Amino acid sequence: MMYCYGLRPYEVFGSKVKQENKTCTVLGLKGEENQVEDRKAFSLDKSLVDVFDLNNIDRPWEYNMNDKKYDAIYSKIKTEQMSKRLKKIIKKEKFPRFTINMIRHSWAKRAMKLMFSSSDCAISMGNSIRFFHDNYISSDHKPKNS
Repeated sequence: MMYCYGLRPYEVFGSKVKQENKTCTVLGLKGEENQVEDRKAFSLDKSLVDVFDLNNIDRPWEYNMNDKKYDAIYSKIKTEQMSKRLKKIIKKEKFPRFTINMIRHSWAKRAMKLMFSSSDCAISMGNSIRFFHDNYISSDHKPKNS
């Protein structure tokens, strides 16, 4: 989900792919009050939705968007668990070192190489256009956690 849609790690638990057009509805927190909002994210390569079978992924926890209050703390706990598992796999398999957030940042880099609109990318990633520009387009800046 992060690779295909540029999601934040915790957003994986509150996302749902639409089979028809391969867009993804993503729940996230907005503003200082952490109000739940949804947005649409797009895939840079729609064929990957089927390759990774993103309509049938197994998540350790999933926010169903209907009858439960979004639990940001629980989502963060699950994200940290995923990150720890990934670190163990990387170490065991001797892969080049990377973090779970680097997967999200790679989406932005690939989008820019493919000449997608920076405003569309910012909206898809849940960022302001200015934040996206400052963190992914300006050569003076490195990707930051977002």
